[in-house]
Amino acid sequence: MPYFPKSQITSNLHTNGEELVYVSDNTNYKGNYFTTSTGEYYSGASPQNKPNLPLKIKSDLDNVNSDVFFVPSYTAIIPSSFTQLKNIDVNFTRSLPLPSPNSPTQQDYTSGKFSRYFCKKTNQIIYLEINKDTYDKLVKRDSSIVFDLYQQFELTWTLKGNREQVAKNNQNVVEKISSSLRIQNLAEFLNKDYTKYYKYPEASNLYTKGNELKTTQDNKIYIGFYHIHPDKGYMVGATHISEPHAYLSPINGFSYSGLPFKDTSKPSPISNTSPSTGGGMSAGGGMSGGGGYSGGGGMSGGGGY
Repeated sequence: MPYFPKSQITSNLHTNGEELVYVSDNTNYKGNYFTTSTGEYYSGASPQNKPNLPLKIKSDLDNVNSDVFFVPSYTAIIPSSFTQLKNIDVNFTRSLPLPSPNSPTQQDYTSGKFSRYFCKKTNQIIYLEINKDTYDKLVKRDSSIVFDLYQQFELTWTLKGNREQVAKNNQNVVEKISSSLRIQNLAEFLNKDYTKYYKYPEASNLYTKGNELKTTQDNKIYIGFYHIHPDKGYMVGATHISEPHAYLSPINGFSYSGLPFKDTSKPSPISNTSPSTGGGMSAGGGMSGGGGYSGGGGMSGGGGY
């Protein structure tokens, strides 16, 4: 076998004899094995554990007694007696799964979760995100698709909640499925984007008395009215407007709970009176209510839309 750096080898894997066969004679292999970054399989727990004989994923082609037979492009060499015995149509072709990811629906956002469907080529580190129809065909081993060459799986993806916790939840799901299926580089395929499809809870006329939000430009604690844009997140001002206005970021894991702020001391959103002792916004504004900082000078830009 060619030389592979240690970083490109996954060692100490094990098969019970139902997954891998020897490349040389297609007989079942049971025992320890390792894989390489190029998708190759070898006997032995590691390259140092000899012999390192090439292995491959067991497929229907390795077992002539299989009820389902994949007819490759060179069907002409298949004996006619075999095709007649297995009732195989040599002109029948099966489709490959194609990338076609689902997108969350409004109902999914209401529930807070949705299903993402994937498949991986059994003998290579090649992933596709697919739709539910393709996933169901692979699960059912539908004869119209090359189910024997792909391994399908599903991820339950969190869509809403505290952004940091959502990212952690989705990362855990990816790591758990990678471990249970013994698959590699799934996180890299997803670009480690664990907040994909995430939306903030849209809300307006909210108010903070401090210790919950800070300005992203200068990290000062913010006191005043704010709103939540579904894509942009926390922003200065009681409502979203077209003019530039500043972004805010949560402090200490703060996340808007969806509950109204009940405090008779809160000023009206239409008031121009700042609830803090510090200066208000001087540029990049967009506050439709009187927000400000809990300290000195005002903002001098850094607004969003």
